[in-house]
Amino acid sequence: MTLTDAGGGWRLSRSAGNLWTVDDGTDRSDVAYVWPEKLTQPPRPPQLVYLDLNHWISLAKVAARHRDGGRYRDTYQECLSAVERSTAVFPLSETIYFEVSKIRTHRQRRNLREVMERLSGFSVITSRTVIATLEVDALLDTVIGRSSTPIEGASYLDWGVARALGKVGGFTVRDASGADITAEARYSHPDGPEAFDATLRQAEIELNRRSLEGPTPEEEVELRRIGWDPSAAFRVAERRAQQEIEQVARFDSDDRWRRGRIRDVVSAREILIEINEHLSTGLERRKVSLEDAFPTPLDIRRAMDSMPSSDVAITLKAAYHRDRHHKWKPNDIHDIDALAATIPYCDVVVTDKAAASHVTQTGLADRLGSLVFSDLADLAAHLAPG
Repeated sequence: MTLTDAGGGWRLSRSAGNLWTVDDGTDRSDVAYVWPEKLTQPPRPPQLVYLDLNHWISLAKVAARHRDGGRYRDTYQECLSAVERSTAVFPLSETIYFEVSKIRTHRQRRNLREVMERLSGFSVITSRTVIATLEVDALLDTVIGRSSTPIEGASYLDWGVARALGKVGGFTVRDASGADITAEARYSHPDGPEAFDATLRQAEIELNRRSLEGPTPEEEVELRRIGWDPSAAFRVAERRAQQEIEQVARFDSDDRWRRGRIRDVVSAREILIEINEHLSTGLERRKVSLEDAFPTPLDIRRAMDSMPSSDVAITLKAAYHRDRHHKWKPNDIHDIDALAATIPYCDVVVTDKAAASHVTQTGLADRLGSLVFSDLADLAAHLAPG
């Protein structure tokens, strides 16, 4: 089974000459979600509240006493109060780190870091790549059975920039040969193991601060001289946005796709572009082919719809593609990544008006049981006790 570019979009085929046809691909299939047991959720309360960058900027203006911050003062106080009462956690995501790195002014990045540190404490949600891997694994467990070589699980809510990027993180001490001697260094520290632990904790905090705040203007000159490029991650989003722009041209060539099976096209592209590696690895570990696992187009559609983060991404991309006048931008890709990772697993998501409108109109928020706001005043009312 392969994915081929069939002009109107990506279609699934058993061979180059045997394209499958599907009766309908307009709406999500009526299938229950398969929740990944290996993605450990934190206990509630506190509730998980995710803010997109624009809303963090609004709160940073309050903390920095900016003249435009007054209208958000009540929300900021409610957020601080919720943290103090342990009724809410405000985790960051990899998308936040990428987007903050694009801000050119060090002072603005520093202001953001300060408010993010105060409200999040550098709590993060794990990378969407980790989420997708565990969702695919849960799906294959359900459809095929468990693998004899199970993969490791992960915590949805974690701590530190490394975890947000899907990395292990933490500091280790190594000798000249590369051997890990952290334990030895800890017990031989002149001021004792506790002092060693405190030094490493402070180093990790500073790493997280600098990951958001970035270099000072003086440091940036030298870093750029030796090859530092904070825009590298954003160029990945630019390439992914260009893929969607190319798909717009395919839809433009035959507008019947927008009125019909647009979700099937987007789903096939989601397999090809976003989860193909995770799916192939999971099938290989179970020694099963794609067509044996999902023998019909309906099986494939229901499989994609059953994975929570994939459903969010497919639903939003399909909604954007239905509007032939939508101009795809890298920020769209970042927003969809963030919403795919947060709407299924957070209690509250505060995003921009356009995204919130699509989430509401497509029924995503209702079927995933999350609250989605576009106004910080709504968040303040939600967080207020009583």
